[in-house]
Amino acid sequence: MDGRTDLRRRNAFTLIELLVVIAVIALLIGVLLPSLSGSRKTARMVKCLAQQKQVAMAIMSYSMNAKDLWHLVWDNEAPRVRSSFGANYYLIRPYIVTAAGDLDDTDAYWAALYDSELGINIQQSMYEVTGGIGSLPRLGGWEVTKCPEAKYTLPAFRNNGALAHDPYTLYSSYCFNGVTPGFDAVPDTAARTFFEKKRIGSADRRVPRKLTDVMFPSGIIMFQDGSEVMLDGNGDTLIQLTQWDTLPAPDNTMWEKEYFRHLDTCAVAWADGHVATKSRADCQNMRAEVIRMYGSTTGVPLPWYSTPGLR
Repeated sequence: MDGRTDLRRRNAFTLIELLVVIAVIALLIGVLLPSLSGSRKTARMVKCLAQQKQVAMAIMSYSMNAKDLWHLVWDNEAPRVRSSFGANYYLIRPYIVTAAGDLDDTDAYWAALYDSELGINIQQSMYEVTGGIGSLPRLGGWEVTKCPEAKYTLPAFRNNGALAHDPYTLYSSYCFNGVTPGFDAVPDTAARTFFEKKRIGSADRRVPRKLTDVMFPSGIIMFQDGSEVMLDGNGDTLIQLTQWDTLPAPDNTMWEKEYFRHLDTCAVAWADGHVATKSRADCQNMRAEVIRMYGSTTGVPLPWYSTPGLR
């Protein structure tokens, strides 16, 4: 036998050796992929918190330039644009001034008021049907209100019935603390939060307070991850999460997942401008404590929303 041929045979992989190498590589990939996936999820959570911080600062900047006024109206809608003349889109005004000089809400997402504070160049012609923003239903800069993990919108806020975010809700993935003492069984004795109950004409309305009137700002949520756009306290807060359980599948389970998008935690911006997270365990523990004290999560002061803690 040729010595060189014998040497080549000794240096070649056998089938068993090759299979062992493939198995080791597959094992390493299996070990590393979950870690890589977890790192990506953590990075997306950090990005979400950074975006929330930016929006919180925009709200505060707006209020400083508007004599402490900020939200102007209580609204519970998700769209940012409407379409006209086929493929043309135009912006929805964040509020309108009535003939009597009152401010009324529109169909606009709550963060639309702060577009200019977020560096988005808004022209008045963008609100006009014949002007608008063109064929793309978005403006550059709206990404700041698009959580990188948002996947779902409640049926009440969808435009076309699609399960995924459509152009009308894709950039409306943070929900504001609209819990108002005196509405939805929230006691009037709760702390001063973002909105108050006022009699206007013949009806009670939710009216924004001045931002500096909000009590316990470090313990009151301003806005957070969630599947709604404005929280009422009627089963949609982190210590309740019961409002939409009666929806048909898959909506009855999908909606709650949007509150805990990031590794089973909720990204939250607080009234003093800081951002942090609340884990599902944190929320479950608070819920249990509220039930222990009051026997229910309905008709009681809501920790983090209408009061900073339990009283």
